[in-house]
Amino acid sequence: MDGIVKIHGGYTPKIAGKPKSIVEELPLPGVLQLNLERGGLSYKPIVKNGQKVEFGDSLAEASLDGGTLLLPSPASGKVILIQNNGKKSLTLKVSDASIITGKYEKFQPQRITAEKMRQALAKGGIWPLFWSSRTGEIPALTETRLPKAIIVNCILTEPFRARGKVILRRSWNRIVAGIRFLPRLLIDYGTIQIILTARHDPVARMMYVDLAGHAWVRFHSVPLLYPIENPRILSQAIRKSDSSFKKDDVIWVIDVQGVEALGACLAEGLPLYQRVVAAGGPGHSSPKHLCVRIGTPVTALMSEDNKPGGGKPPESLILRGGLFRGEPVDSVTGAVQYDDDAFFFLPSAAERQLISFLRPGFDRTSYLPCFASRITGAPDRHISTMQRGEKRPCIACGLCESACPARLIPQVLHRYLYRESLDEAEKLGLNLCVNCGLCTYICPSKIELQKQFLEAREQIRLEHEEIAAAASSKSEKNENSI
Repeated sequence: MDGIVKIHGGYTPKIAGKPKSIVEELPLPGVLQLNLERGGLSYKPIVKNGQKVEFGDSLAEASLDGGTLLLPSPASGKVILIQNNGKKSLTLKVSDASIITGKYEKFQPQRITAEKMRQALAKGGIWPLFWSSRTGEIPALTETRLPKAIIVNCILTEPFRARGKVILRRSWNRIVAGIRFLPRLLIDYGTIQIILTARHDPVARMMYVDLAGHAWVRFHSVPLLYPIENPRILSQAIRKSDSSFKKDDVIWVIDVQGVEALGACLAEGLPLYQRVVAAGGPGHSSPKHLCVRIGTPVTALMSEDNKPGGGKPPESLILRGGLFRGEPVDSVTGAVQYDDDAFFFLPSAAERQLISFLRPGFDRTSYLPCFASRITGAPDRHISTMQRGEKRPCIACGLCESACPARLIPQVLHRYLYRESLDEAEKLGLNLCVNCGLCTYICPSKIELQKQFLEAREQIRLEHEEIAAAASSKSEKNENSI
């Protein structure tokens, strides 16, 4: 290892329902449901209703800074276009001839140009899996500011996203192949920063051996604390650990499952057509990792026998994503999409326990060391949609500040926003919030800090746009008067 990367704050609670490490293959369902919204972009269908498509054919497109991103078909079948509440989606009735074969041109790392690589990844649905520190989102296809480093993150700590070790063991060759392509996207003398667990870990040792001798590779271990996988937190931590980085140096981030898809696309000619997702949490009867075709209905993730459509809607709230940042998904109409890696099953609210404050907490967790689970190590089995108490005013306990990975003071920001003092909140660094949700999770007063901060940042953004538009309009009037 080249170094240990540290972060400020962070917290990873021990929750029941951790998925098994073995990846089970889910059968291809008869119908796939595909959203046409991805990474903040709206994709426009380029197929007609009723059209037959083959595996890997382009279904929709979106423009990105002079380039075009395509959405590849995860199977062969018949297209049905749907519009609901102004949002377009696509259903694919799968045909029997859904055979997985190399659809696109295959390359070798030493012979592919950067331009060819960008085009192939945009066509194969891989490019949106990158994050850029310059844009704070997907990097432009025509990006002139090349990254000095690309971080390959193999550590996902949020309960319960698909674990990096599980992906590494399952798709080792594809991941190593993908890493060998990445230097084509770097500036001269750029580096690939690989984030792994501790040096003694067998998987880390395998990676170190397979990529030994490559001068452009750096290895780092990180603390297993959420939100180490957040791109902003990770890129900032890398900058602090390496003094050679300058403030304006660009860093890209991609996770291990993205690198697997990249390796399969470039080395084998395969588009992004499947995902490994973790289906877990206290509300799932049989937590597991599943390899599923993109568009697979969420109902297939519920059944113990893994038969598509065989699952019964559970008495749980299903979150697309992990416990902290997951968004509710409809248990009937929801489906696995191109960027998914987790579905957290959170039990619905149950009856409260009487005099629960007197219980020692053998099977509960807390950010504070006041529960007996700190001694026993038992996971929390009582987490649910219930908030465990009513909302109360901020008590200025400082827990949110100690856990915040962005080094903010959430309790002070909350007071500013409560008084609608947006300017003061902005000066205090509100825009540095990484939306990890830790402050909300550990707040003893049950204040929805994450939601409050998100809404305030959006209001500030709109105000800045209005000011910029007014200034531009005034400038145009002055020019016309001259």
